[in-house]
Amino acid sequence: MKILVFDSDIQNYHLIRGMLEDYDMRFDVIGPFTTVEQGRDYLMQHKDVDIIITDVMLGGDLVFDTLEIVSSHVPIIFVTSHKEYALQAFEYYSLSYILKPIDEALFVKAISKAVRLRKVLPMLTPAGSWARGGNGQERIVVKTFNGERVIHVTAIRYIVSEQKNTYIKLMDGSSYRVDKTLDEMASQLDASRFMRVNRKFILPIEQISGTERKENGKLRIMLKGKNFPNIIVSRTRKSEVCEWLRNE
Repeated sequence: MKILVFDSDIQNYHLIRGMLEDYDMRFDVIGPFTTVEQGRDYLMQHKDVDIIITDVMLGGDLVFDTLEIVSSHVPIIFVTSHKEYALQAFEYYSLSYILKPIDEALFVKAISKAVRLRKVLPMLTPAGSWARGGNGQERIVVKTFNGERVIHVTAIRYIVSEQKNTYIKLMDGSSYRVDKTLDEMASQLDASRFMRVNRKFILPIEQISGTERKENGKLRIMLKGKNFPNIIVSRTRKSEVCEWLRNE
C-alpha cells in the first residue's frame, strides 16, 4: 500500500514515517513532499496512490489546490498545527484532521480507518486521473419514485457531488440522484462535451457561458441561465480546463 506524506517539517515527517512502519512494515511510504509543486508533480505522474497524509500548509502555500487532482477514492489524513482550516479540509474528502503535536492513538485510529476504506472502495479511477476519455454515452437511466426515467445527456445542466452523493441537475430545474461517483460518471460521458472541472462538478460545454479570473490564479465558470452554483477551478486545473474550452 503506497502512502504519500506531504510535510515541510522533516522531523515531523520522520515521526509519521516511524508510526506508519510500526503499524505495518509493508507500507511503501513516499516523501517527504515539502512544497505543493513537488506534491502536484508527483500526483500528475503516479496513479497508484492509496493514502495521503498531509499538512495544510507547505512552504507557505495551502495544499488544497494540489489535492484537486486526487481521486475521491483516496483517503486523505490532515496532520497540521492549523486548526482554522478543518472545515475546508473536509471538502476534500478528509478522513481525519489531526492537530500537532500528533496524538499517536488518534493517528493509528485514522490509519486503520484509511486502510479499511482503501480495501473496500472500488479502484475506479486512480489518483491523478480525471477520466476524460469515455464511451460517449447518450442516455442515462435514473430511478424515480414511480420507476425509472431516461435522461438524454443534452438535458443535463451539470452534475454535482454533494455530501458524497452524486446528482444530475437538469435544465428544467429537476434533480436526480444516481448511484455512481463523479469518477464513474466522467468515464461514461463524451470527453469532448463533458469535463470534470474540479472535485465537485462535471459540466457540459454547451452550458458554459463564460469564465472569470479570480484571486490566486483561480477561475470561476459561469453557466447559462440564472441561479447557477459557484464553480471554482483551481490554479493547477485552470490551464487544462481553458484548453478544453478553446479546443471545443
